[in-house]
Amino acid sequence: MDPIAAPSKSIDIGMRQLRALANMPPKQRWNVIAEGLPILLTSAEALYAASRVNDENARVREILQGHAAEEAAKILILLDYVRCPLGLSDPAQRMLRVFYDHGTRLIYATACGWRPTDVNELRTYVDRERASHYIEGYAEFSPI
Repeated sequence: MDPIAAPSKSIDIGMRQLRALANMPPKQRWNVIAEGLPILLTSAEALYAASRVNDENARVREILQGHAAEEAAKILILLDYVRCPLGLSDPAQRMLRVFYDHGTRLIYATACGWRPTDVNELRTYVDRERASHYIEGYAEFSPI
């Protein structure tokens, strides 16, 4: 019997069970992720297709497209997680925390279209994008 805790259902890995990946050997972890990727892709495609059907309500269309982008971003996050060297398990686990954060997933998806020249430029882009997700929006803060 394997003493490693496994998620209750591998297809439910998105139900806040992603942390179970840390307790799995790499091969089992990759198999669970590989099983979940087509599920995420199907979800993203279905949401995007639903957005294209709804031509009369722009707000509903944008919401569905946003959800589709978030589902696609989950795929990208998991692919980056798999690409992370095994010796960097702590940073990889921190990366998985963004899997459950809506704003971060949207920024992650948007970042795929950027062409930064280095990490500092990427950080600048992310910081600028993140400002739009603050509760106050693009509020400028200046000392009184």
